Amino acid sequence: MSQFTALVRVELTEAAKEYKYVWLTIFFVLLGLTQPLINLYMDLILQQMGGSIGVILDPDKPAPTANEVFLSTISGQFNQIGLIILLISFMGLIATDRQNGMQDFILTRPVSIHCYVSAKLIAHWFISMFSLGFGILTSYGCTVYLFGAFPMTKLISFSVLYSLWILYLISLVIVISMYVRHQVLIAISAIGISFLLLVLKNLDPVFSDGFPSSILNVAEHQLVRSSVVSYRSIFSCLLFTFLNLMWASKKLKN
Repeated sequence: MSQFTALVRVELTEAAKEYKYVWLTIFFVLLGLTQPLINLYMDLILQQMGGSIGVILDPDKPAPTANEVFLSTISGQFNQIGLIILLISFMGLIATDRQNGMQDFILTRPVSIHCYVSAKLIAHWFISMFSLGFGILTSYGCTVYLFGAFPMTKLISFSVLYSLWILYLISLVIVISMYVRHQVLIAISAIGISFLLLVLKNLDPVFSDGFPSSILNVAEHQLVRSSVVSYRSIFSCLLFTFLNLMWASKKLKN
């Protein structure tokens, strides 16, 4: 068994002991159910909250398409509440090993630093996509049932691109963990940078294509083809992920 495979298995086993597969999956499944139901009953909710002098509803407004409802789940739930919980679950990724002495134990063995960092990245990416996958499929099923179908190929294309964004976020947490020791501060820093990147992705494409978060524009384009996007964003996201790994490895070596 290679060093990399062994380290990945250790991370996956630890996640199982902490029930991450269970509680993260339940959380994202609930998020996946929430937004379609909110979209379906939004008019009723507004009427109940507003009463006769509340919000005036347009009876002629077009019904949202299934693609739009699913996309609102990702942008409104997964990329906000979901992102916060996901990053909190990452905050001990490196810090826990440092605190309990496991990092020193591993790195004094014939294990390369790059292998150690890469195993952290891939293992936590798998854990994340396992939970997110169930949430995405739940949202898709609920959306199709309530609002109509849209091609599974669009869902797959979106999910693959979205997974690259998650890969970048994990690499970001790894880099921050090399400089910040307190787990709460790691989570706060990662959340702050992530939300800043989400804001920057909506700027002019000529400028925003250089940010890793712009890959979300490409992912959204698979569902709702409302504008022209640059596929350079995919390269940008992968490049920043690789640079983060190199940066973290260099810092750990020093």
